[in-house]
Amino acid sequence: MITRHTLLLACIGALAAADARASDLQEVSSQAFDPRSRYSADEARGQSQTGQIVPARVAIDNVRRRYPGAQVLDVELVRSGNPFYIVKILTQEGRRIDVRVDGRTGRVM
Repeated sequence: MITRHTLLLACIGALAAADARASDLQEVSSQAFDPRSRYSADEARGQSQTGQIVPARVAIDNVRRRYPGAQVLDVELVRSGNPFYIVKILTQEGRRIDVRVDGRTGRVM
């Protein structure tokens, strides 16, 4: 039988773990790029249709091969001398990782 004390300790432990994950996510987001350096959805689609970059689907598929079982959270295309995708994933272990993928070749960097 679960006592109130046991339940309280379990809740405190869960809150501590959630707080640790939140601070990890906050740390990653503080390293975010300038919003002006990102392609809009229309710009990314246009670049892909002209063949200047690989479609986002290629980048996602390559990341999924490198990190089997990971959940894709978001994908961004970043402007630079060589455009690249940032594919945000959640691993099976519960870690959030930003994976950089070359926009022209689709290669995970």
